[in-house]
Order: sequence, then C-alpha cells, then structure tokens
Amino acid sequence: MNKFNYKTKLPNVILILLFFFAAVTSFGQEVVQMPQPEKEWTFMIFMAADNNLEAASSIDINELEKYGSTDKVNYVAQIDRNGGYSNQSELKWSGTRRFYVVKDKSKKMTSPMIEDLGDLDSADPLTLTEYVSWAKENFPAKKYALILWNHGTGWKEISPSMDESAIEEGRGFEIGLGSGFGGMPQNAGAIKQTKQDLPESLKNIIPNISYNISYDYTSNTSMDIPTLAETLVRVKGVLGKPIEMLGFDACLMQMAEVGWAAAPSAKCQVGSPDLEPERGWPYDMISKELNANPEMDGIALGKVIAEAYTKSYSGGSQGNTAVAISVMDFSRVEEFRSDLNAFCDAVIRNISKDIDRVEENRGKSLMYSYSDYIDLGHFLALMAQDKAVSASTKTSALNLLKTICGNRGEGGFVARVASNGDKFKNTRGLSIFFPTRMGFNSYKTRYKAQPMTRETKWFEFLGELAKPNMPYFKLEDIKYIDNNKDGRIAAGEKVEGKVIIKNFGRKTIENAVVTFESKSKYLEEKKQVVELSGMPAPGRSKTLDAFKLKITEDAPVHEEISYVVTLKGNGIPDSTVTGSFFIKEAFSSTGNALLIFTDGFSPAVPVLQQMFQDAGIQFDSWDRSIDGDIRPEVLKRYSDGWVFVCVQDSTPEQSLTDDEIDAIDQFLKVGGRIVLDGQDLAFSLRDHDFLLTRCKAIFVQDDVNVHVVSGVGNFLKGQAFQIFGGDGANNQKWPDEIDPQTGAEVIFKYEEGARDIADEREMNGPDHKAGSFTRGITSSGAAAIRVRDGYRLMLFGFAIESINNAAQRKQIMSEIADFMKPDTESEIKNYARAAGRRVAGDNHRSIERVMVERADLLSSVEERLIKEIKEAAKKDPTLKERLLASFDKLSQKEKKAAAKIERSIRALLEFSGEHDKLK
Repeated sequence: MNKFNYKTKLPNVILILLFFFAAVTSFGQEVVQMPQPEKEWTFMIFMAADNNLEAASSIDINELEKYGSTDKVNYVAQIDRNGGYSNQSELKWSGTRRFYVVKDKSKKMTSPMIEDLGDLDSADPLTLTEYVSWAKENFPAKKYALILWNHGTGWKEISPSMDESAIEEGRGFEIGLGSGFGGMPQNAGAIKQTKQDLPESLKNIIPNISYNISYDYTSNTSMDIPTLAETLVRVKGVLGKPIEMLGFDACLMQMAEVGWAAAPSAKCQVGSPDLEPERGWPYDMISKELNANPEMDGIALGKVIAEAYTKSYSGGSQGNTAVAISVMDFSRVEEFRSDLNAFCDAVIRNISKDIDRVEENRGKSLMYSYSDYIDLGHFLALMAQDKAVSASTKTSALNLLKTICGNRGEGGFVARVASNGDKFKNTRGLSIFFPTRMGFNSYKTRYKAQPMTRETKWFEFLGELAKPNMPYFKLEDIKYIDNNKDGRIAAGEKVEGKVIIKNFGRKTIENAVVTFESKSKYLEEKKQVVELSGMPAPGRSKTLDAFKLKITEDAPVHEEISYVVTLKGNGIPDSTVTGSFFIKEAFSSTGNALLIFTDGFSPAVPVLQQMFQDAGIQFDSWDRSIDGDIRPEVLKRYSDGWVFVCVQDSTPEQSLTDDEIDAIDQFLKVGGRIVLDGQDLAFSLRDHDFLLTRCKAIFVQDDVNVHVVSGVGNFLKGQAFQIFGGDGANNQKWPDEIDPQTGAEVIFKYEEGARDIADEREMNGPDHKAGSFTRGITSSGAAAIRVRDGYRLMLFGFAIESINNAAQRKQIMSEIADFMKPDTESEIKNYARAAGRRVAGDNHRSIERVMVERADLLSSVEERLIKEIKEAAKKDPTLKERLLASFDKLSQKEKKAAAKIERSIRALLEFSGEHDKLK
C-alpha cells in the first residue's frame, strides 16, 4: 500500500467522550477512567493480526496482564483479527478492537475492550495514525512506545506466488530451503518464478499480496517501507514529539533501510535482523522492568527488551531457540551516514583492487534468512581484517564498524545487540541489503525507492560492484571437448579446453592470458599458457579456444585430474577457477537403442532396464549424473535406432538443459526417433519452443492427480494401466496433463473416474513442490502422444516405469519398440506424410528456416530408407513387390510428395533384380 487514505474507517464505534468513562468487559470487570492523567509512559501495541498470527495476540496481551497498567505506565493495544486462525485461541472474533491492559492473575485475556471498530485495514496509514491519536488523547504520557506487531520481511516486497513452498513458523514463514517469512531460498539473489504457487492449504490462507509490514489478509494489503516512513512522520506530528521507542515485534525488520526510514520520527528502534519465533517478545518480562523503572528512556527500554527477549529463548519462559535482537540509536544516524558514505567512496575509488575482496567477504558474512540480508558489522569486520584490501578501504571499514558498534557493543548506532546460539555468534545486530550482481539487477528499481538509497551512497556502491567502471572479467566455466565427442575423456585421448568468460565491467581490453596448471602425471603437459584475443565486450559472454590437452595412454579409469585455470590481463583482477575431471572408458555403442536416465541409483532405473530386457531390446545406457549431458554426437550413433530419455521430475538435477533440448531437437530434425518419458517433462518444457514445434503438444497442468491411464486408438486401446503401487517405480506424484496439437496423436488418456485413488505420500521421489490445485482433468485428459512427421516421437506426461504390473510394462515397451522401429512400408508412409505437409512459418521460425529444416529431414530419412532397403533386399525377395505396392496405396497428394524417393527406390530395386546383387 503506497498512498494515504483519509476516509474515516471507524464503523460501529462505541465512544463516549466523558471525563469518567466506564468500559465494562465481557467478563464483567474493570472500569477504565478516560482520559487518564498524564503518565511517564504509554506503551502502544499495534497488533496487525488479520493473518495467521492472530492466535498469538491474546497470548501476548495475557503476558502484559501479569503486571498491567500502573499509575506510571499505560499499556494499550489495538488488535485487528481475521477470525480464521482461532482454533487454538480463546478469542474467536474478527475485526478491530482497542483494549486497555490491566493486571490480573487469569490465564486468559481479561483486559477491558474500549472500542469495537469493525473491520479495518491495518496496512492503511490512517488506521495506525488514528490509533496513535486515540492513545495520546485518552492515555497521555511523557514518553510513547509504539510496537508494530506483525509479520515482517524487511524492505523487500515478497509475494507468496514467488515461493516454492511454505510452512508457518513464527513471525514469518519458513520458505523453501530454510528461509524466513516471505523468504527465498538461500541462494536468492534474484526473484525467480518457481514451479508453482503455494500448496492449496496455504494458498487459501495467504492472499497474493506483497509483504513488508502490517500484512492484512482480509484487505489483501501490506505497508511498504516508504509508506511506513511517511506514516511515522505523521505519527510524530500527532504526538508532537518523536516516538521515544519504536519496536518491531516482527521478523527481519532490524535493518539499515528500515531504521533509516524510521529515524526522522523516532529516537530509537528495537527489532530482530532475523526470524522471530511465533511467541515473539516476552511482554511479561518487559512490563515488569518498565513498571519498576518508569523513568527510563527509550534506549534503556530497548535494552530491557533485548535482554529479556534473549533470556526468554535461552532456556527461559519461551524455550531454547537461537535469536538475535538489537537497539538502534537514531541520535547517531548522521555519523552512520557519514561513515557509510566514506566506506562506499573508498571501495569505489579502489574498485580495481578491492572488488574481489568485497565479493569474497560478502560471501563469508553472516547471512540472515534472505541470503542478501547480511550482517553489515560482520562484513565490515572481515574487510578490516583482510590483508589484501586497500589501506584506505580498510580504514573506512573500521571507522564505520566503530560507528555501528561503539565501544565493545555499547554506545554506537547499534546501542545494544543481544543474541544466543552459535548461529548468531558474529551478529552486530544490523542487517543491510547486499545482493549478488544478479540480485541487484533484479531488485534495483524497487530498491531505489527506499529512502536510504536516495540519501546515502550505498546504492551507488552496489551499482559499482554490479557493473564496475573497468574491464572486469570472470571465468564462468571451463568446457572440455574430447576427441570423439562422446563426453567421456579417455586414456590416450586429445582434449580441447574452452573458457567461457563474461565481462561484468563497463570497459574491455583486447587481449588476456589464460593459464592451465595441473599436477597430474597423466597429462602430457602439466602447464599451458595461452594468449586470448577478442575478449568480450561489456556485459557480454564469450567462449574462447584455450588449451589443448593430451591424456597419457596409461591413465587409469576413474582417475581424477585436478586443475587450476587463471585469467590475467593488464589492469584487471585475476579470475581463477579450480576443478577436476575423471578419466572414463570411451562410450561404446553396442545396441540398437539408447536408454538415457539420471542417477542409476534411482528406484526407477532398474525397472526401466528390466522393461527393455523383458521386451528383448538390446540397449546401451547413458547416466547423465555420471556421463554428463546428452550430447548430439552420442545421439547420432542411434540414427538407425532409437533413444529413450527418462526424466523423473523437475528438480535441477533431473530437468533437461537447454543444450540437451537442442541436441534432441537436432536429432529429430534429421529423422531421429525418440521417447520422452517423465511426469514433469511437459511442465519443464512448457515455455520452450520444442514442446509445440517438435512435440506438437501444449502443457495443460501439473499433477492431474489421476493415477490410471488407458490406451487410445490402435495403441493398446481399451486397456487400463495403474501408475502407482505394485512392483513399479511408484514415483508419480505429479503426472502432467497435455493437449495434442495438429500432427500429434493421443495414445494414452487419464481416467477421470480414478481420481484420488492413489496416496502420493506413499510414493517414491522428492517432495520438492506442492500438489495439485485443480485435482482432476481440466482439458483433453491426454496423458501421452506420438508424432510421425519424418521423425518419430513419443511424449509421456507420466513415467511408464510406474505401471504397477510387470507384464503390462513389457507389453507397453514392446509397443513402443514397434513404433520406434517401423517396417519399411510404414517409413515410406511417414516420409510421404512429412513431404506432403504444407510448409508454413510460425511464431518462432521463418518459412525459409522451416523449408531448410524440412529438406534436411527428408534427405536424412531418404538416406536411411535406401540403406535399409539395400540390406533387406539381400534377404527378402518379396521386398520389391511389397514396397511398390506401398507407393500405390498412397493418396494422390502423398504420392506426389514422395515422387523423388519413389524414383530412387524403383531404380534401386530394378538394379537389384537385374544383377541379383546390390552394390
């Protein structure tokens, strides 16, 4: 939410402005005098609990009730509840109510309700400012504390649709690979759309809104940090003085960007730079100390909160959990600005020497639940200790560190930091947004809207690191191309090394030097120095030929050869890559079919291998996890055979790379025959041209949640197959529904009547994503298709190895083999169909490109057919008659399209007949 709304939102107000006001609670107790006389403190809690935290709201108020308001201290709360998360809460109501917290001995919340405001939007700035105005008018004080109680994500706006999975955990969410509320995986640098949105159970709970603070599920809104800054300025105006203490009982809010936004309106800020447990702050311990010492100022109160919070989670009242919390002293904000700017200037000035040191120390720094929220103090300490850092950069880092931490953790911009657990041993209590280069490019537009980025040089610092004003080359990868291009580096083989270099800077140089070094005795040359020319332009990558290796003849299989490759150049930082490769046996093609899989230890692979054996198919194996990516040169060996590719799911380890998809595409373009098998293949290919142009299908949905398929047409028509349980792989948690396009034929459909009969919890395979939202067929219900268009292709939206009966698996594999190895007459029909199809361009290819591809395809198919006919004619005297009859059976259109190959075949057969032998 980015704009103020000045329309009043106080329906159902029960407000009687009398000197003595009696507010009788539903429990029939307590009379509250309003307005109260001026006291030392009014402690205002703004509980934005219209979300899944609402059950904790009454617990925290009950903690305050242990000591309650006194003649020196007022405790007031505005609670906005959703009502949908009250199973474990004594409160069941929804809407917004105001309370005056009084002391009691009950384990339930008994404080009197002062007002029932109906449903308000807690993300609306007016909701907060009107609450503060009400508190000041009725509970005046010398000092005011404002606690924003809610979920938090720091400065970032994170939408749940960007998260892969989520479970409730505390004042945030544990997202994906161990990250915080609204969080991203630990390697987060850029937002990426993941496989699908949240699980259905959470999708209904969490609206698709952007998060910062004050998340309101009913209104589908939240308050971003620039809006919070404006709102706090208004709060300061309402109070007529700065907020004595601003607190965030929420995750991830104790960061420089949030503090900078709050500094003009408050004297200090208390919060956690990381996740907070669901129990949040220990309000009983806090109120006990404040009631006993009401003369304390905001920073002193902040220190009380920090110590109480840490103690409560160190085997105290709230268990044992590693936590971190700190107090920011905003009287030091100008010193912080000055020293932060000086540090940024120093790094920019020394960028050519320090850029790699900055990046390395960033990677070593304490990272909070977002990997791009790092502990600023820890980073500065690493920079100050790094002997390779420029002297002026090191000095400025040390100065900024002292400004933040003060003297032994006291009296600095961070006035107090408290933590427990080894996890936070390096915390200085202040996080800052420090993304990777990719992350900065993804976030920079939104980040630039933050007040701190406009008023300090931190944004300029990040921009210079992302794209420095110098040539800045990085070795991104080393590629080895073995002599026979099977991807296996073998003894005695020559190997070409190519370096992939990217220029992240704004300038370039023409030449550089790359050095390859290894200590292995199985290399004929252990060191090579090669001069490179034509270095990449700014922002570009380039693959350059580098070194040539020769493996010795005696190199043993499985021997690991380690190496170091270094790039050097005039005026550029060195870039070094260390790595290794293994000596393997050369790939030998012995069969007519190739089975490609990932990870031979997977339960699916033995089932597939047995299926091939049972069907009597001689095959070779290629394990992508050991042998590497699918290579064009390997596929070419099966031009007269066929290839079966098994992709079990959409994890990075299993998914086909762009290069592999291109290799398969090239194989099909010249008449190849291939089976694509896997429950996530269609999903993985959904945005790729290959799915539409080559597979002639479109993706419909992931996880149709139907685990029975039946044959269609002349492909096992009417037979039903269960794809769960039994002695199959039992790994189909997410079978895909696809729709055929022109040129594709459906061979399997899902049986809608069998929906939900399988328990996915009992299936093999990873749990890397949520289940289906739709649960059932939504379109054609196609589970598999086949294509005959010069090439032959089968695409399965499920994995055939999951069929739960060995006899049925053998049957389906035999049918696949028959389709993949057709008789000559069928191939003539296939050729004619492909030749007669109208040539047209599409969204991805021009008509000229399509025509060239068609010509190459037909030429390859013709060459293969002639070869097969030569061999078959030697053994089959009836072949001539059958082949000529197959041409006669073609339609006029097909016969015309196949005229060229018919002439070639007739000439071949006539020659054979005359000489009784084929040359």
